[in-house]
Amino acid sequence: MKNQIVSEYVKYCLKMGHSPANVFQLCEHLGIAETEFYSHFGSLDKVEESVIVSRWQSVAEKFAQDDQFAGFSITEKMLTLHFAFIENLREIRSYLLWKFQDWKNPTDQVKGLMSLREAFQKTVTPMLDMAVNQGEIPDRKVVSKLNVEALGMNLAFVMHFWLKDDSADFERTDACIEKSVQLTMDFVGRNAVDKLFDFGKFLIQGFQR
Repeated sequence: MKNQIVSEYVKYCLKMGHSPANVFQLCEHLGIAETEFYSHFGSLDKVEESVIVSRWQSVAEKFAQDDQFAGFSITEKMLTLHFAFIENLREIRSYLLWKFQDWKNPTDQVKGLMSLREAFQKTVTPMLDMAVNQGEIPDRKVVSKLNVEALGMNLAFVMHFWLKDDSADFERTDACIEKSVQLTMDFVGRNAVDKLFDFGKFLIQGFQR
């Protein structure tokens, strides 16, 4: 029933051109009692949040059980998650175009995306921690805390780009994912700053001998 409530909420918004004014309206549309609704959601806002978050969670849960995915590099994991998430969102693109029609800048704080950010961080943080422990990406202490933020911002950027994309089969979005994720991972991974730092340590150690 929980998934059905979310699905019917999306249909209601698209058919009526506005969200339900209250829980009663949605329940009447569904043909269920309000008590049934409240056994799954505390408010309409929670249903609205769940539209996107549930899509992310289904993607994350799918790959959490995938042994092949577990063996991917951190960059491959991020690419896979981005591609799979956007593919999943295609089913509700009309709703998202309506919902985010006033989303002008990908860095804007848009209602409905904060819960996605939290779900994204919950999924990605352990992956980044593992990559650090395995030496795949450097542990930059304070800076490392910004890695998940950078990736979360990139996911929002990709979503915003995709909603504006009118290319066949969203080919431009595919290219955007490839380039933006790689660029973000170049920032997260071992880059010129780390190499310069390593070279500095090498010189210091050499002079101390």
